[in-house]
Amino acid sequence: MIETLTEALARHARERPRALALVDGRARLDWGQTKAWVDGAAAWFVEQRLPRGAAVLGWLPNCAELYLVRLACEQAGLFWVPVPASQGKRELASIMQRVRPHAIFAMGRFRERDYAAELEEGLSRLPFEPLRVTVPAAGLLRLEGADADARLPLALEEPAHALPTTGSEGTPKLAVYTLAAACIRAHAQAELLELSPDDIVLTLSPGVGPARAAWLAAPVAGACVAAMPVFGAEAAMEFIAQQRATIVCGSPSQLAMLASKLARGDTSSVRLWYTAGAILPASLAEELETRTHAPVVSTYGGADYGGWAAPALHDAPEVRRRTVGRARGGTEMAVVDADGNTLPQGAVGEVIGRGPCCVSGYIGEPGSERWRDGWFHTGDLGRFDGDGNLTIVGRLKEVIIRGGDNVSPSEIEALLRSFPDIAEVAVIGVPDPVLGERVCACVVPSGGRVPELDALRLRLREHGLAPFKLPEKLLLLDALPLVGDKVDRRALFQFAFERRSS
Repeated sequence: MIETLTEALARHARERPRALALVDGRARLDWGQTKAWVDGAAAWFVEQRLPRGAAVLGWLPNCAELYLVRLACEQAGLFWVPVPASQGKRELASIMQRVRPHAIFAMGRFRERDYAAELEEGLSRLPFEPLRVTVPAAGLLRLEGADADARLPLALEEPAHALPTTGSEGTPKLAVYTLAAACIRAHAQAELLELSPDDIVLTLSPGVGPARAAWLAAPVAGACVAAMPVFGAEAAMEFIAQQRATIVCGSPSQLAMLASKLARGDTSSVRLWYTAGAILPASLAEELETRTHAPVVSTYGGADYGGWAAPALHDAPEVRRRTVGRARGGTEMAVVDADGNTLPQGAVGEVIGRGPCCVSGYIGEPGSERWRDGWFHTGDLGRFDGDGNLTIVGRLKEVIIRGGDNVSPSEIEALLRSFPDIAEVAVIGVPDPVLGERVCACVVPSGGRVPELDALRLRLREHGLAPFKLPEKLLLLDALPLVGDKVDRRALFQFAFERRSS
């Protein structure tokens, strides 16, 4: 029987009650205090008489409550649905409509954004009234039930949490994971990263990918989590030095920003840089390793299916920098051709996967067309070497990966086509040395009116589009290039490149 996260919490609270467990800039909790908070919140949940398995939604930045409420839900028999604070009103409304949460945790105001007002606006259009809990911007939220021993813990086979996918097909799917899948992932990840109670795992953002090492693996190993509320490169360097972080978890774009600040910071405590969400450039991995003497480990996988691969800490530098390593946590992976036939090592094909860490379903949807014959088709192109290490070489679909976030061109195109000053539009990704790609809107104006980038961005925000999906480049054309009856995106890439070079 695998140990659950709340069982691990109880073990650390019993054995090391005064050891530091959680830091977020607003609060510092040891293991004893963390368990007391989770016990009190779980008891509060039980007192609310929410149905077993009821959804609890957290629309939160990187804060202690993001970590604590998830543990309390496990202990109270509830289903946790974290939604990144970066998501816009449009995405939040879609998620709430499908999840129908019984309780919602959100900040009031944070970073000049009124989350409370946006939440109420979204709920006003929905036919249900969840509990609302406002998380304070300063200080730690307190939830305490009268009976601190009241609990209804989840069984391993029950759904424990959902993860919004990164939206490669537009509106994010909500992938459901059982408690068993989460715990198998947690223990495998703790083993891979060689986590110990001496580690301080610093997470730069609350995203799905690299942050899993904090909110899943760290409590298993008894490592302290240090959550940075708002990412900025200089502030992050200060936070790393202040917390004496041993493992830094961030997206490739965040690590690129940190690399530019290494000369001004103290990273002597760091033993590992951990990343996920996009393929890390080998040159960036080499720079970080050379300048900090700490290895880089990049995990490959996806919230929409749960399987994953990663190199080991002690693999050769070329393996860590130029491959995504081997399948982990019981995951099986293969490379197949267009007919589903398994290809030999060295041959390039679509990467497929399955395993015990994988999703058990999707909220509000019968499934995903990407699951076929028990295997998840990732849409990525890759090849295996003789040691079982996987190299990703491209993508089958036209998805823009900006700083680890997937952006669907079709979603933005549909909104832009509704604007009267746009006759035709195609959205592409253009290379960027820090974010990987940026969003570029290729527009054919209508009626002699010439759209401006700032105005387009403002109108898209008014339609509820998330900030990371907004176009950052605008290419004005007399007509879109075509191949047959389809937009020639290769030609658009060339136009954008020539415009940038001229």
